[in-house]
Amino acid sequence: MLETISYIPILKTKRAEFNALNQLDTFTKSKIIPLLEIEPVPIDPDTDIPDKTYNEMLNGFERKILSGCDGIPIVFLDGILIEEQFIASTDTYPIENAIIQARNAGFRVIPVTSPTRSVDYKQSISTLVQSEICFRLTTTDLVNPQLITDYIHELQITPEHIDVIIDLRDMLSESDVSSGHSKILALGLINNFSNLQRFRSISLASGSFPIDLSGISLGTYSQTRLEWTLWQALHSSGQLLRNVIYSDYGIQHPDYSRLATRFPSVTASVRYTADSDFLVFRGQVANRYGYEQYGAHSKAIVTHPEYSGNSFSTGDKDIDNYAREYTQYLQDPEGNHKFGSPEVWRRIGQNHHITKVVSQLSNLYGL
Repeated sequence: MLETISYIPILKTKRAEFNALNQLDTFTKSKIIPLLEIEPVPIDPDTDIPDKTYNEMLNGFERKILSGCDGIPIVFLDGILIEEQFIASTDTYPIENAIIQARNAGFRVIPVTSPTRSVDYKQSISTLVQSEICFRLTTTDLVNPQLITDYIHELQITPEHIDVIIDLRDMLSESDVSSGHSKILALGLINNFSNLQRFRSISLASGSFPIDLSGISLGTYSQTRLEWTLWQALHSSGQLLRNVIYSDYGIQHPDYSRLATRFPSVTASVRYTADSDFLVFRGQVANRYGYEQYGAHSKAIVTHPEYSGNSFSTGDKDIDNYAREYTQYLQDPEGNHKFGSPEVWRRIGQNHHITKVVSQLSNLYGL
């Protein structure tokens, strides 16, 4: 089954991401294995005390993954964001709790781990291995290959049942990618990986989307999709010793960041993936300057040369609908017009992005 997979999108277990996955078409679902990062417990920004226990937060996770990932054959589940200092004495270890629920829902769930995770995390993972595992390896893991070898032996599993993700996270820079330095680094990490040919799959992940939009001015902003540029250079070089699956963080930065206040001032901004770039349509604070800004962004997208068309994905159809709604708003500003919320637009952006990547891999490379 993994032979047909071309893309591993790395997502959080948020409602917007689950909805983005749910609304993918059948072909796109057949080409991906989403890697879902379990969110940390919410923290009260005034007291720095958790609002919930992990058990409370994960209550109903079975229903969420059943709804969000219906039709997706395999899911990677990762507890990398778990904050062990906030695990209550009554909590089941969160990665164990989530995976058991997902498996009870009938999903083929592959646990994600690495040799540098905590003792408690690895102990929990050891009880969850069912003949297959995913190693998500950062440079911290890769500098000590003996740790990887020892961990494989500890889990009593062979490389043929291990999926490896080499995760560069936010290491890529415009200068390193354009100069070829990133390509040389990636080739070294992949081709020199011990027993490279024995592992079930090898993937390369990274993400170059900004950590936030604070440094972006109002209007339209464009930034190169460095992770896509790098993967294309590697794929076309003929220097890789085996096939490498593409993986990225979509329209979000690899690092998880909590909101600083309980009622944040969120700008009406839209993220849209183009052929080679991320486009950001930057607005002002929505609850002060109006949610109709999302409508104006929609109008700008559907008239942009990089717009994929309203039949490309559910997200693109929604953008077209909001653009039409904005036209009506301009004619009758007093009417009951809806332009979505930050959550809706995160769902739209991720749904379009995943569809875009699968389409590019299929049309450009036959994957």
